Amino acid sequence: GNTGLGLGRCYPRGLDVMSVLGSTLAEEILADEGDTDYVNYAEQLQKLKEDFAEFDVRDWNRNLYWGWLYTLRPLLEQFGEGYPAFMQTDAWAKKELNAALASWTELRHDTILYAKQSYTVSGTAMPAVVPGYVEPVPEFYGRLLALTRMTRLGLATLEVLSADAEERLLQLEGILGRLLAMAEKELAGQALSEDDCWYIKALGHTLEYAVMGVEEEGVKTTLVADVHTHGAEGHVLEEGVGYVDAILVVCPHPGGKPFLAVGPVFSYYEFKHPMADRLTDEAWRDMLAAGEAPERAPWYQEVIASL
Repeated sequence: GNTGLGLGRCYPRGLDVMSVLGSTLAEEILADEGDTDYVNYAEQLQKLKEDFAEFDVRDWNRNLYWGWLYTLRPLLEQFGEGYPAFMQTDAWAKKELNAALASWTELRHDTILYAKQSYTVSGTAMPAVVPGYVEPVPEFYGRLLALTRMTRLGLATLEVLSADAEERLLQLEGILGRLLAMAEKELAGQALSEDDCWYIKALGHTLEYAVMGVEEEGVKTTLVADVHTHGAEGHVLEEGVGYVDAILVVCPHPGGKPFLAVGPVFSYYEFKHPMADRLTDEAWRDMLAAGEAPERAPWYQEVIASL
């Protein structure tokens, strides 16, 4: 089709993936259907094959996504002497290719919230990857990772950890491990990879996926707690978390110009409230929705931009 840059293949195909994974049958089908007759297609395909050929077992098993693809590869091999006769037929090879494509489809469905989707170029060249940045506090990420792991192992030992909860904690451990690695890169003056930047871009969806199935109340950030009571005065001290704020930061970029990044930060409130009307989370949220939240602490006012 016409991409705006000339004639080109506007859509990738699952067969491209299978070809890169080693299926000669997939490559033959693409060629027979005329879907390889594009400028630089053969060169790009060969480059991907060479990149994947360098993977060792550890690379393939770096996470569940890659491990799943690694599991599919034996289905794409040619079955020769020693295998049953029916497995050596063209029909069986196509059946196996079909099964691999179906399984890959399930994989993409289950990872749709955090797998990078491809896009057709339109009008101009594909834009450069938007740079990303994580707050470089590796010790924090490391300690939070250790705490998450301790929580999972402790609950498992007590036999009170459901399979769903265990999966969520494992996903959180993976996220924290990735943040830790990126923070260490940044502190070492190393540029984040393209994959790192895409990961940061999709982090919100990744976290949303990790808490899927948790009751709505368990994922809300707006909450309040009274931490002290002054009986004589008739007030309590309330500590509240409000709506998420946006923060703008000028971030360094190794070998390039600094760039402006935006991200979320908690909002914090501390205030006195009548003891006879201790706030619940619901009442606090009603106050926030009505624009009746108290002023932020004076020491924080200077860092808040007036809107």
